[in-house]
Amino acid sequence: MTEQQDASATDLGYLTGGARAAVRTGLAMLHARGLVVADPPGRLRRAGVLPARLEPLERALFGALHGAMAPREVANQPQVRRALAEHREGLIGLGLLRPAWRRIALPAMLVLVPPLLVARLVADDVVGGGAALLIVLAFAVFANLFLPRQTVAGARLLRDARRRHPVPGAPATDPAAEPGTAVALYGVTALRILMPQFARDSGLLQEGWWTRLLDAFRPGVPSLPAGAV
Repeated sequence: MTEQQDASATDLGYLTGGARAAVRTGLAMLHARGLVVADPPGRLRRAGVLPARLEPLERALFGALHGAMAPREVANQPQVRRALAEHREGLIGLGLLRPAWRRIALPAMLVLVPPLLVARLVADDVVGGGAALLIVLAFAVFANLFLPRQTVAGARLLRDARRRHPVPGAPATDPAAEPGTAVALYGVTALRILMPQFARDSGLLQEGWWTRLLDAFRPGVPSLPAGAV
């Protein structure tokens, strides 16, 4: 994948919300292809024969489904975890996704270490209190640049994708658009609009309050329009 148009739906899902969003996207795509159906309450099962052309994550998810399983159970199967790890490494290699150490360790170092050094400089009367505060704030702002999951190129790709694919139900929405792309970009909002019964019966909406909060405030992911369900 080198161009925006080459980005798959699961690529966009991973960039938007990590492994959980990529799995949600893959399962929605399998359902749209008629390969996976809901087995209420809160489970999934196969409903067809594996075709030749599927994204690697879709193939792993389909292969991991044995009988009726909850979405989280499917996501924790070894073959799905391997596919997600390969997916993550591929996006990192393309410069679209930051490695975990760069998102966590580097910002932590930039936030924790400079105040200790500045405190030493203040104690030695090298810098004043006001200058020290400005230095610490500057490092904190710099550290914040590394917190997003996407790199600058990855964030640009997502912005372009959302511009080309508005939230389902918006006036500019292409009715022939791939539902997986909408789910990748807009998460549970798109699921509730495009496949409400499947989303409800399959357990894909049964996520923790923290995930729902992140979806609500994630840039580019709108809240559910009134009357959409």
